[in-house]
Amino acid sequence: MFNPVEFIRTRRFQLREHTDEEIETFLQQYLQGNVKDYQMSAWLMAVCCNGLSARETATLTRCMVESGEQLLWSSSTYRCDKHSTGGVSDSVSIVLAPLVASFGNIQIGMYAGRSLMHTGGTIDKLESIQGFRTDFNVAEFQSICQKVGCIINTTGPSICPADAKLYALRDVTGTVWSIPLITGSIMSKKIAERPNSLVLDVKYGVGAFSPSRDEAHQLAMSLVATGEANGLCPTTAFLTRMDHPLGWATGNWLEVWECIRLLQGWQDNTTVRQSQALIELIIHQAGEMLHHQNPTVSYESCVIKAYQQLKSGQALAKFKEMVQAQGGDVTAVSDCETYMTRTAPVDTVSFALRARHDGYVHDINALEVGLIAVALGAGRTQAGASVDPWAGMRFHRQVGDAVRTGDVLVEVYHKSTLAEAEACYERLFRSFTIAAEVPPVPPPILTHRVTKDGTTEFKMVSLEGL
Repeated sequence: MFNPVEFIRTRRFQLREHTDEEIETFLQQYLQGNVKDYQMSAWLMAVCCNGLSARETATLTRCMVESGEQLLWSSSTYRCDKHSTGGVSDSVSIVLAPLVASFGNIQIGMYAGRSLMHTGGTIDKLESIQGFRTDFNVAEFQSICQKVGCIINTTGPSICPADAKLYALRDVTGTVWSIPLITGSIMSKKIAERPNSLVLDVKYGVGAFSPSRDEAHQLAMSLVATGEANGLCPTTAFLTRMDHPLGWATGNWLEVWECIRLLQGWQDNTTVRQSQALIELIIHQAGEMLHHQNPTVSYESCVIKAYQQLKSGQALAKFKEMVQAQGGDVTAVSDCETYMTRTAPVDTVSFALRARHDGYVHDINALEVGLIAVALGAGRTQAGASVDPWAGMRFHRQVGDAVRTGDVLVEVYHKSTLAEAEACYERLFRSFTIAAEVPPVPPPILTHRVTKDGTTEFKMVSLEGL
């Protein structure tokens, strides 16, 4: 007879690895109410302290998947998904999904999340488009994905209910940060969706949940191993820097605006210079997806193909199609500035923060920017809290830019009733480091690729002359 106390002791004192059957039984008993919250909490804490092996992590993830509905696809069209561990101004998914789907031979069905703490959430951003729905059930999710080629949605209660139950417990017991538990939470929802392959963006740096590269690397290896063990072949992870805001916008609607601007395409590369880091992440991850779908084409060629497709503006129609299919107001896509003026509440105000001396921008602290966005109303500190879709920041200068006294550094948007507005302005100014000397060239945004075969330093594809 299964004894949950002995199961907990086994992990607490590292007596041996759990068997697959033990993990399956423990989770089943918990979902049935036979294992109590206090017992699950004790085991979660033991895992935080002592970890799990790669096999145990993969088994736990599989059991979480099997606790709910798993998608069965009737179409043979290749499907890929993507996940980011979260950052500031990280709106990659909003461009990536329609960009890759615009090629026609690959579908992107994506379950995404909401903002929490200093990192933004893709769902909150898309819901800033009036009418945009993200609560489709599994059948509707699959129908839109197969008809349009892409969809971005929340998971809903039928997908991995064990994860929802465990996360609620982890959130109140100090057991959120654990690589095996984070792996299970992220990968269970991706595996339940059953794409053919998966691309992961594991961030490190000031504005990431993993400040150190080593910590991010450990998480990336765990995510890849678990994906491969559960049939997501291939699963690829990129290690990417998260020290500065990735684009010129931070905040829900403002980030959608930046994404639409990129999807519209451009002739002159200087017009999208302030979105350079965001573009690089988008096209290298899009290239990986295209390479997964057709490994006979070189990765470099796939990245260039993605870049040219984005720059041409050909992906915008697919984004419009996705917005319409998900109930959103497509007029938002045509003229973003007019849409904001027409739709934002009358008590939304803006303030231009200006440089106080000449120099060069050496740093914009991503963590501070993310936390200020929360203070402005664009993010949340508790799950379930509402967000202001219009609040945020529009940067006019990026790291490396020269500034003169009086130049606008950033426009800040928020409700006129915000009591902390002045404090936010001053705090935002302090997030900039402006010095007299010319700053060094920033390091590449993508630094390593992690696959089942190991980790390699990543050399970004040159876009010179394109």
